[in-house]
Amino acid sequence: MTALIALLMSVSKVWKGTAILKGFNLISLIVAFGFALNNFVTGGLGVQIYLSGGYLSSRLGDLGQVLILLISIVVTQMISISYLSSKFNRGEIVALFHMVIAGMLALVGTDDLVTFFVGLEMASIGMYALVGYTKPTKISQEAAVKYFVLGSIAAAILLFGFGFIFAVTGSLRISEIGAAIAKVALNPWARLGVIFTLAGIGFKLALVPFHMWTADAYEGAPTGLTVFMATAMKVMIVIGAIRLFDSNLSEVKSVWLPALGFMAAASLIFANIMALAQQSLKRLFAYSSIAHSGYMALSLAAMGGVSSAHQVPSLIFYLIAYVVISLGVFAIIMWLENERCENLMVDDMAGLAKRYPLTATSMAVFMFALGGMPPTMGFISKFYVFNAALSNNMMALVVVAAIGSTISLYYYMRLIVKMFMLEPNPALENLIKPVKSKWTVAIVGFCVVVVLAGGTFAPETFMRLAKSTTVQSE
Repeated sequence: MTALIALLMSVSKVWKGTAILKGFNLISLIVAFGFALNNFVTGGLGVQIYLSGGYLSSRLGDLGQVLILLISIVVTQMISISYLSSKFNRGEIVALFHMVIAGMLALVGTDDLVTFFVGLEMASIGMYALVGYTKPTKISQEAAVKYFVLGSIAAAILLFGFGFIFAVTGSLRISEIGAAIAKVALNPWARLGVIFTLAGIGFKLALVPFHMWTADAYEGAPTGLTVFMATAMKVMIVIGAIRLFDSNLSEVKSVWLPALGFMAAASLIFANIMALAQQSLKRLFAYSSIAHSGYMALSLAAMGGVSSAHQVPSLIFYLIAYVVISLGVFAIIMWLENERCENLMVDDMAGLAKRYPLTATSMAVFMFALGGMPPTMGFISKFYVFNAALSNNMMALVVVAAIGSTISLYYYMRLIVKMFMLEPNPALENLIKPVKSKWTVAIVGFCVVVVLAGGTFAPETFMRLAKSTTVQSE
């Protein structure tokens, strides 16, 4: 509804101003967030099914909706205080943004394969347009086309997978597929459907070898949309993957478990090695995102094991930690950017501590967290993921993950060294001139507090929250 209103506002002579659309966008998202948070707090542990499974009210879905809307509010404010404000706060852009969010909310709150796919495509097609249209440049349009072409192929593969699963089980309800597929576990069409489904999910989660779009899309998109792809899209697809693979496809785990394990291992090694060579900050964090998808895939793979006590809570905990850290990192990057200096390089961060000591310190906290160093939430989240994998005898994957973490420390620490131990580039001092922003201070400060609290005195609080949202508890 708000997307349609924003579209009408774009052709109005009275209501199409940047300030009006900015206020409308923010208020709409805050109202939606309020409803979602109320559902999460008051909904209890039960499951309510509507529209024959088309909509599913559950703790897991409600948490996904709360996270997506919270990310949307933060990203909206980050963009609105940047040089992109006038380009983003237009009726057609806000309408596309709200349609993307609507697709995400539909996907995380459904028990139906058709609604799952429609929600995924609403979110994906809208993102293709936003990447290339918000601030049209050669690099952003190239990124949008690559994202669109590869995304369309992945969507077709995923739809084939759903089609094969429906053909052999006779059901579109995700919760019913588990029992139905057990009777046809040896059917080659069932196995092919599961493999195709895993490939589609792997693309959206940016797992190797389905990662090809990630670096170009992250670099080409305006930074506000880059962080939205890195966080909200990740929340959407992780919640969807949990619904699919946690118990519902366990009867055919002999098909998807080895493939998912390979994708996780390949992502952890390849992405971290590729990140070592990156000079663009956004490309570096694109490969960092692929690597962190590998850790999430490690938890997903653990769902195929014999122990089911830790996998989903560890994945939810890791997802929350990753979202908070990424929002803090990109809030700093957006604060440093301007129209004359858009795509920051790693070398541009040299001497940042001498000019903006608090900003550099905050960035250092986030780098330690991404590298999994104590006393941050990133360390605790990796501990839980490794524990879930070890409880299911996945020692080889844990060793690979540990090697990947060791490699990642180099490029995270390299950024810290440049910020604190090198002199600032005089040529950049005239280009990078961020203005004071209370919103940026609030966002970065909040993220720093959560990252440190989640790694010191409050990890159990976050883990209890994660455990309360698992499918098993539903």
